[in-house]
Amino acid sequence: MKRALLPLIALAAATPAAAHIGHGQGDATYPALEVLNAFREGCGSVENQAATAASLTAADWQEGSTFAPTKLVIFLNFARETGGTAVTEAGGTMSDMQVFKKTVAGEELYVVLSEVTIDGTRVSACRLFDMGETRAIPPETVAEWLDREPTKAIDQDGVQITDWEPGTQPGHDSFQVFYIPPGSQLADAFKFDGVALKSDTVGTAE
Repeated sequence: MKRALLPLIALAAATPAAAHIGHGQGDATYPALEVLNAFREGCGSVENQAATAASLTAADWQEGSTFAPTKLVIFLNFARETGGTAVTEAGGTMSDMQVFKKTVAGEELYVVLSEVTIDGTRVSACRLFDMGETRAIPPETVAEWLDREPTKAIDQDGVQITDWEPGTQPGHDSFQVFYIPPGSQLADAFKFDGVALKSDTVGTAE
C-alpha cells in the first residue's frame, strides 16, 4: 500500500555506487532541533490529512499554495502527475495536497500534506521541506532526539536518507530524514534539493 506513495518522493530513483557524503557535513549552526521540534508539533499525530491540517494551523503554520517557491511547485506538479497516475491505476484516490509555511529559527520551511486511499486503506503523509539548504541534519542528531537508532539508512553520493520505524509519535508508521545537496545529480530525480522530513500513518479509510 505504501508503495503507492513512492512516486511522490521519487524513491524509485536509482542511486550510484556508494560514496559517503559524510555525516559530519551537517553544520552545527543549522537549527536542527528547532526544525525537528516544529515538525513534530505541527504534523501532530497525522491521524488523517484534515487532523494534520488543524494541527499545523494550531501551531501557527500559514496555509496557502500561492507562496510556494518555484522548487516546491516543481515537486508538487511532479507529485500530482506521477503519484496521481499511479494511485488511479491502482484503483485509489489521492487528495488535493495542502501547503503550509512557517519561519523557524530563521529557516523558511514548507509542509506538504497528502493522503491516498486504496482498497479501504488510508496513507496520510506530512512532509517538511527546507528547499536549497546546504547543511544536512546529521542522522546522529535525529537518533539522539528520538532516543533510538535508525532502522535503515542510505548514505551515497548525492543522497542521504535515514529511516525510523515506527515514527516520531505513537501510531506513526515511519519517519524519514532526507538530504539532497544542491547540485546533486539526483536532485532532478527527487524533484527537490536540501533537507526534507516525512512522517506518515497507515489506517482504515473513513
